[in-house]
Amino acid sequence: MIQVRNLYKGYQSNHNFVLKDVSFRVQKGTVHGLIGHNGSGKTTTIKCLTGIYRPDKGEILIDGQPVYDNPGTKEKIGYVADSSQMFSYYRVKELVEFYNRIFPGFLKEDFLALNRIFRVNMYRKLGQLSKGQKMRVSFMLNLARNPEVMILDEPTSGLDAMAKKDLLELLVTTVENRGMTVLISSHHLSELERICDTVTVLTRGAVQVDDALEEVTGLVAKYQVVFPQGAPPELYKRQDILGLSNVGSVYTVVLPGASAEFEESVKRAGAVLVEQMAVGLEESFVYINHKEEGGRADG
Repeated sequence: MIQVRNLYKGYQSNHNFVLKDVSFRVQKGTVHGLIGHNGSGKTTTIKCLTGIYRPDKGEILIDGQPVYDNPGTKEKIGYVADSSQMFSYYRVKELVEFYNRIFPGFLKEDFLALNRIFRVNMYRKLGQLSKGQKMRVSFMLNLARNPEVMILDEPTSGLDAMAKKDLLELLVTTVENRGMTVLISSHHLSELERICDTVTVLTRGAVQVDDALEEVTGLVAKYQVVFPQGAPPELYKRQDILGLSNVGSVYTVVLPGASAEFEESVKRAGAVLVEQMAVGLEESFVYINHKEEGGRADG
């Protein structure tokens, strides 16, 4: 559905590329997470995906067609930006009528149904709304367009806990019922973990990891190890450890993937308990980056 091939993007004021040979694919009817540190190139990638920026090299295709300067392809895309791009002097009701006139697939009934969940005052001007309320309006307007592809940049920013829950559940329901394809960028990785099928991790404008969610979270393994007499010196000398901390005799050890050799070695060194623990997307992302930087997170 979405294909990004060897994408490069820079700016005239900076001869260095912000994006360098970025490639990934998003299958139809799936939710794809785009994650990375601030400045990693997420928003630039999204603006290329939505046709706002022209790629310097490479291509972006949706259903096999280029996005930039292609109105037919752009019509398939709903885009919720990280900050409001809407007319601040329009009332919400007027903006709904505007969308109803210019977008053939827009269904006013769908917007009103969504607003029974999000409860934004239809008579308020956009400029009078909070950041979270503006985000709700943008999400409802774009979802009511019934797009084939929905692209969201930090969509839960400014939302309260209930609104976040409603937004994420509506995304998943729409994917299941309509086969909509979703690409979502967020710093709230625990939210992405609940809804994403696949994930791309950007680091300094390049793809560091691109895989199914369970494969990404499997890139690191966390063990709880109990040494009644304290950890042996050789534990601290291991070069493959990404993180090491302890509370009393209970040690938490993070490795680049599950290791039967590690389990056997700590048992031989006197461990009375060796238990592998679950690793979430946020924790995996942190340790993947420690590994990339050649560091170790000791506590």
